Amino acid sequence: MIKPSRWHRLPTVPVLAALPQMTWSRAGGVQPAAETAALMIFIALNFMVSTSTDEQNQFHAVAEGTYVDLGEATGLSRALISAGLQRLQALGLIAPQGSHQKRRYKITWPAEHRFFKLPCQAITNGNVIVPFKNFTMRSKHELHALKLYLYFASIRGNYIAYSMASYETIFERTRIPERDIRRAISLLIGAGLLEGVDREHSQTRGVNEPNKYYLKGYAALIGQRQGHTPDAATFAGAEVAA
Repeated sequence: MIKPSRWHRLPTVPVLAALPQMTWSRAGGVQPAAETAALMIFIALNFMVSTSTDEQNQFHAVAEGTYVDLGEATGLSRALISAGLQRLQALGLIAPQGSHQKRRYKITWPAEHRFFKLPCQAITNGNVIVPFKNFTMRSKHELHALKLYLYFASIRGNYIAYSMASYETIFERTRIPERDIRRAISLLIGAGLLEGVDREHSQTRGVNEPNKYYLKGYAALIGQRQGHTPDAATFAGAEVAA
């Protein structure tokens, strides 16, 4: 079951390594929708984890999620849940533990504890990840959207509200074709995973800045520097979806 929290942590390095490998293709006999399902399931599992730190200060995260739990959270069929879990294992993002009757999934965390925050309460209702209801599992653009969502989350600075990346950089890091990025952004906004986009550029630096992207629930993600409380201006400027 999903554990309600303002946000949950995800491992940066394994996620960024996996994103470019995920394509809308039937290579290897795997249905393309399994790629999209894998990312949906990965998010759900990270919302269900129990965490601990061992004597060597190594962080561990293990999720107990039955097919019923994962189906409720994502809206996926059992077949797609199975295919998505297999894909996550192949990518090295999870490792199954226990028996089929009581399966648990260990999230891959390197010794270097680099993580990013993903909002939880802002996009969930009970055990349901609400934006996933808008996914049809029939389009490469939905895979691109989820890859872009995780990428935006992974590059956001802890003390700022938004993520910034040029289309060129997005392609380099995720392999989403530049011609498809705008469609992916529109899908994220329509589904309720992205709050909005700020296309205003600095008039003082004399250079064109990338757009600023605000995740749904971004205000809950911002860390507070000692002795500093972010004011309203910190959160201003996003072009909110209608």
